[in-house]
Amino acid sequence: MIDTKGTERLLCRLTQLEQALFRGEVSQREFARFLAGRQEEGLCLHRWYGPQEEEPVRWLPGATPELDEKNVILSGGDVWVTKHKSYDSTPPHTHNFYELVAVLQGVAANQAAGREFLLRRGHVFLLRPGAAHSISCSSDGVVLNILIRPAFFQTSLPALFGPAGLPAGFFSPQGPSGRYCLFDAGEEEEIRQLLLLLAREALTDRPNRRAAMNGALIFLFSLLFDRCGAAVEQEKPPSRYQAAFQRLFAYLAGNYQEASLQGAADHLHFSTRHVDRICQEGSGRGFTRLLQEVRVEAAKRLLEETGLPVEEVGRAVGFSEGGYFIRIFRRLQGVTPSAYRRRYREDHNI
Repeated sequence: MIDTKGTERLLCRLTQLEQALFRGEVSQREFARFLAGRQEEGLCLHRWYGPQEEEPVRWLPGATPELDEKNVILSGGDVWVTKHKSYDSTPPHTHNFYELVAVLQGVAANQAAGREFLLRRGHVFLLRPGAAHSISCSSDGVVLNILIRPAFFQTSLPALFGPAGLPAGFFSPQGPSGRYCLFDAGEEEEIRQLLLLLAREALTDRPNRRAAMNGALIFLFSLLFDRCGAAVEQEKPPSRYQAAFQRLFAYLAGNYQEASLQGAADHLHFSTRHVDRICQEGSGRGFTRLLQEVRVEAAKRLLEETGLPVEEVGRAVGFSEGGYFIRIFRRLQGVTPSAYRRRYREDHNI
């Protein structure tokens, strides 16, 4: 059996160490020592964090470079998986391969196809080649980038699903660039397990890991299309609020405990009215709702990892009153914080 629970713990620990490294609380040497220790477990973490002799792309101000599959899909197979570094904000770029962005924990701001998407736990976002996008995530984010050669979709998927089982034209070589699929997997445990399996296999040297990753990816897509539906849309003109929304989200992700509309306005040097407009244009929600969603995502993490009482969890993420926290949590998640914690522990045998 693949130890997906151990993989999940490892990914969370990497995010914690990334943030400690970013804040200067952990040295590069200490971080490298942790990575080397995983080598004994058969996990080659240097594939995600090791030094590279040459960058796969040059990031020039004002430019939107294209990433080539030959330089970034390093496995030699059809699929490559990396962990998005929680302290990294990737500038706008395009690529000649497909990319799946999967959020396992926290929140990610993904500017893609001329729109801004606030991706939460359970969201899986698939981009066609040619679509420009940029991405950043919250300080507790665990986000996987799954890079897939076009050849995979031109052979493996059509043979199994048939033409009627896939969005028309999305996976064909002649399909329009800039289209995307957005899936909301919620708490679908099988989908989460497959994502963790893909991450684990990307770090191993098993002789048949490429076949395992291709098989897991086919199974993943079968569940996504069967259970989650797919919002398939075409690229739209870039929003003039895109850069401002990314700055606003970075402010919320790093300051959600004490964030406020006035604080955001001061930080961005805008009026409160303009900040709310940025939220509406960037996410389809007002500032208050966006802040609530970021706080609830942080609260979910505390409910999963700690035994703090519910009211203390609410205060830790910025809610001043326990009853209000419970109401907002239930409105956004469909269950109370206590029920969420209980279900999580049952699902993970804790």
